[in-house]
Amino acid sequence: MAYASRCWEEAGLLVSQAAFGLLWCFVLVLPWDVLTQVPVLGSIPRLVGVVASAVGTLHILAKGRVRPLAWYHVFALLFVLWAGVSSLWSIDPDATRTRFITYLQLAVLVWLIWEIAWSPERQEALFQAYVLGACVAAGATIHSYVAGAAWHSHGTIETARFAALNQNPNELGVTLALALPMAWRLGLAHRIGRAAWVWRLYIPLGITGVLLTGSRGAFLAALVALGIIPWTLGRVGFNKKAALGALAAGSLALAITFVPDSSLERIKTTRADIESGYFGGRGAIWAAGLDAARERPLAGYGAGAFGAAVGPALHQDMDAHQVFLAILVEQGLIGLFLFLAMAAAVMEPLRRLPSIEQRFSIVLLLALALGSLSITWDHRKQFWFVLGVLAAQMARRPATARSDGGHAPWVVTYGRGDEDLAGESAR
Repeated sequence: MAYASRCWEEAGLLVSQAAFGLLWCFVLVLPWDVLTQVPVLGSIPRLVGVVASAVGTLHILAKGRVRPLAWYHVFALLFVLWAGVSSLWSIDPDATRTRFITYLQLAVLVWLIWEIAWSPERQEALFQAYVLGACVAAGATIHSYVAGAAWHSHGTIETARFAALNQNPNELGVTLALALPMAWRLGLAHRIGRAAWVWRLYIPLGITGVLLTGSRGAFLAALVALGIIPWTLGRVGFNKKAALGALAAGSLALAITFVPDSSLERIKTTRADIESGYFGGRGAIWAAGLDAARERPLAGYGAGAFGAAVGPALHQDMDAHQVFLAILVEQGLIGLFLFLAMAAAVMEPLRRLPSIEQRFSIVLLLALALGSLSITWDHRKQFWFVLGVLAAQMARRPATARSDGGHAPWVVTYGRGDEDLAGESAR
């Protein structure tokens, strides 16, 4: 009996490790997203995500219990369900069904993060995976520039913009920007040895990649993301502060020197573009979206139906290029309230985090919010990953702070149902 029990525990541990390993691989390929397509099966992130979901669900079933959900997950579930219900009055039922399925898959992703990546070490490993994936995407973007492969859009070539394998440069730029505070935080967590500098070296790589995309929205998101550097430099010694400051300044100078003038000139037009109300051609789309929202303010036109809603006014279906407006038009004030409640549920526990973790979370959320003002990311994996892993991180109740310069302690206590998980990790 004891032997059988031990075998069952070992098998459960193996499944747990396999589930997390697949989740780690899924996050690794997230920044590539549409870069890699497999015939019939679709993108590699989608394929890895399906396998990770299957093994993760098997692990949860074998464990025989689930963690109590946080408010973030409750509002996320309600948001997804409301998207599904909107198919009853949608003006584009096919788009609504597709969007609902996408939302459902993303809800499974954040649930798996909550169930599988429950420990600080696993959450840090997921950030590592994202940064490594961003390194690949940034490197591929630099290669595109060196090879002279400018971004193609609707049959034209925009010589001021470069993106890996013709990916949308706006989305790619925000994807790379989000990795900047993650890399900096990982460098602070590994304060001694070469590992710290491995993560910090993403700073010049990521900045260069963002500038090459020529995305003004991503550039603003990157500026916010880099705010983590001065906000945390006060917590290290003078010599290290000088070295890290030199790294940040050198990264920016190197990137500006390497990036072509055409890309930099496009980014320099950010202020004038905002003041004119043009917003890179988004102004007319947003005006049409607001007009459409006034017609159906409460329930919207159906999830994924933004293009159909503004089509009559713009004489063609257009993407919203703005997360909050897209949700308002598609799912009305009810859907927007649920979406904002999701974000608020992630931010509410901030005050309970140690100082360094609190600042990292604030910067990452601000960068995500700013990036979302120029792209429609409410149904993208990167958006939900950031919220999901921060929700898992903020569920920790930190123990007493260490007296080692203010760095966050990795000692935590677990809520109901997590004690056995902690024991599983120890075994």
